[in-house]
Amino acid sequence: MTPKLIHFVYVGGRPFSFIHFLAVYTAWKVNRPDKLYLHYSEEPQGPWWEKARPLLTLNRVAPVDSVFGNPVMFPAHQADVIRLQMLRRYGGIYLDLDIICLRPFTPLLAHDFVMGIEPGSGLCNAVIIAKPEADFLRHWWENYRNFDGSRWNQHSVVLPYVLAQSHPEQIHVADQYAFFYPAHNDPVHRYLWGQTPGLGELASRLLKNALRRLQQLFSLRRTPHPDARQRNFHALRGARWHYQRARQSYCLHLWEGLWGEPYLQAVTPDYLRQADSHFARLLREILSEDELQAFKSPGPLAPLPEAP
Repeated sequence: MTPKLIHFVYVGGRPFSFIHFLAVYTAWKVNRPDKLYLHYSEEPQGPWWEKARPLLTLNRVAPVDSVFGNPVMFPAHQADVIRLQMLRRYGGIYLDLDIICLRPFTPLLAHDFVMGIEPGSGLCNAVIIAKPEADFLRHWWENYRNFDGSRWNQHSVVLPYVLAQSHPEQIHVADQYAFFYPAHNDPVHRYLWGQTPGLGELASRLLKNALRRLQQLFSLRRTPHPDARQRNFHALRGARWHYQRARQSYCLHLWEGLWGEPYLQAVTPDYLRQADSHFARLLREILSEDELQAFKSPGPLAPLPEAP
């Protein structure tokens, strides 16, 4: 079994927000891990950090400036390297700080290594489940010898997809609904935020899906492009279907870099208590009124309840 440990990585450069606190709190509340780690090169600051801190086991790590002699310049790439190093050492579940847990990852801990499909891109490293020194993890790490920071998601998303084609026995690939639904560029994401996708958006998406399906059917390549097998026609479904579909996911990825200004800045404890969006409704299924009220109180949280 994969150890019941959860890992977050923080390399500084951004305030520790309410969304980050929710990521930590829901990981603890939903999964009740043996330990909840934050691996950091610069300790966060701020009121939401003070609330999250009691839940976490802190592990300061050296800043990453290179990997196998290749320069690592961007904070996102530095975090990519640290998560693989920590998973190789400890094993467990890695989560980005914009992942909101909805259901326990327990059924997936029987696998040596798990990643999920990011539609249209590959396998996203925002959620990784791994035993220490898992074979797939070792292969992935060795490929960092060729790391090139100018290719933004090559080693974090594209490469694991390519490796999964070569070593399918070493990885369990979760479908697009497991971790990363709705995708940031899928018009049905508007349902999550209490909106309705425009007809033009839906028509464009359906046309692209149809073209990808034709590409898959008539392609002579042995390995289809990830778009070809990761898209479907769920844009034809209504709001209720998408809400029920989201409830079955293990987690929500909030795509912080893209959804920050249009959506995430509005998320507060009162928003979660009062809003009628799918996101607020999903969180109210996990968090009680008392918890949401406690989030509004200054200072650290009261002593946390034991696992049932």
